[in-house]
Amino acid sequence: MNETRIDDCVSNRDGVLFIEGMASHDLIARFGSPLFVFSEDQIRRNVRRFRDAFEKGWTAGPVKVMPAAKANWVFAIQRVLADEGCGADIYSAGELDVALRAGVDPRFISANGVPKDKEHIRRTIEVGARLTIDSLRDVELLEELAPTLSKTAYVRLRIRPAISEFVKKSDFSPDGMVPTDLVALLYKGGLSIGEVIEAGKRVMKIPNVEVVGFHAHHGRHHRSTLYWEAQMHAYARDIGRVCEALDGFRPQEINIGGGFAIPRDPHNAATHYSDPLLLGSLHWLSLGLKYLGAKVRYRVIDKLLTLIEGHPNAIAAPSIEQYGAATTTALLEALPKHGIDPTGVTLQLEPGRAIHGNAGVHLATVQATKKMTAPITWNLVTIDTSEFWMTGGRFEHHLHDYCVANRLNAPPVMKADVVGRSCYGDRLLGAVRLPDVEIGDLVAFLDAGAYQEVSASNFNAMPRPAAVLVTGNRAAVVRRAENLDDVFRRDELPEHLVPSDTPEQAAEAMPTVGHSR
Repeated sequence: MNETRIDDCVSNRDGVLFIEGMASHDLIARFGSPLFVFSEDQIRRNVRRFRDAFEKGWTAGPVKVMPAAKANWVFAIQRVLADEGCGADIYSAGELDVALRAGVDPRFISANGVPKDKEHIRRTIEVGARLTIDSLRDVELLEELAPTLSKTAYVRLRIRPAISEFVKKSDFSPDGMVPTDLVALLYKGGLSIGEVIEAGKRVMKIPNVEVVGFHAHHGRHHRSTLYWEAQMHAYARDIGRVCEALDGFRPQEINIGGGFAIPRDPHNAATHYSDPLLLGSLHWLSLGLKYLGAKVRYRVIDKLLTLIEGHPNAIAAPSIEQYGAATTTALLEALPKHGIDPTGVTLQLEPGRAIHGNAGVHLATVQATKKMTAPITWNLVTIDTSEFWMTGGRFEHHLHDYCVANRLNAPPVMKADVVGRSCYGDRLLGAVRLPDVEIGDLVAFLDAGAYQEVSASNFNAMPRPAAVLVTGNRAAVVRRAENLDDVFRRDELPEHLVPSDTPEQAAEAMPTVGHSR
């Protein structure tokens, strides 16, 4: 058997894509198509690399890796993270629940987000998790709850520092023009310096509440280590200002959030900034060419379309080790300059996509092909998945690295749009190079482990696909495929809409849907 390693968990064995020790076609035959596949081994490898890299750099005190549950809150995967001794960054009451059920130590659960309701805040405190103050409303609710608390509330103040050193374009800017520092300042998470100081002064007056540190999270605006260095400089500056305003407060914990890119980094790769120029030329030429007749117009357009081609990102992002070194060095250097001694301070980090992204593959089956030869040349390959099952990536304009999983050694001979099954355009891969695919072939989307499966919806009343966890040469379902009963399980039918002709007709009209009486 000939094997070529694509990365840690994905390989080419005699032209077939393997995830760890499992062949992609065997997974589809056993569990159905489409399918999300997660590598337990890769998740563990990523966690350990983060832990090692940041412990090597943060010589001042302990390090805790607290992966973002929002990136992949599948219960089995949260159990893997808990087994690795991780904490958890949680946003919602549901994510708090799954972290607790998975066995995460509540002391290392970071309850972030805005807004939070009173019951979410109450439960966060009661279980012993860290509460991140992310609005003055959080302070008001804490003031109301304080007299009823049976436990000390441990809170952190979330800062939104201005990253004035880093003004390159943000990758969250779809037009590629808005600078990172501005996009970060306009994001809803975090408090301005004045609000942080006000929140800190008020919280410190509440009985049975202890402020233990600070939190910041800007997210994945740019892949470079320079972005992280600029974040740490700005964060240290604002920590120093807040501590001075709070009469010399000294943090026990500093949480730097997440936003580290994964190696192939599909983020915003679907936005090609040359395309608007090509499409603009296409538009004006099209207007002018209409006077020469449809035949000439389409012939010219056909030539222009050959210039547009989708390419996944080919430049590797910095490694986990590079991120760890750059981030910890910058923070250790900056804190003392702003009056903060880091000795003994716990450093916490909340990677999401960087833990899960390259540990996931999405497999789908070709169901139809269309080859248009006139009046223009264009190919369509329809597969049995949908952008509505990879919604997180659509929000971030992802263009995933991809392959035809059962034809890895076949040369690319055609350019096509790979489209999904929903009634939307569902353009999953635009104008990409492919081998000559046939019905039944498998298309694999790499780096689909973060934000994709957990953001899937039931648009078009489509049951969502299964997810499996691969551990070496074993695989097990960790989220079963839905059926139509599942899709309609939340529906209720008011009494006046229940068919009343005969009991049999009523039963036929709503075989799985409940109704209110």
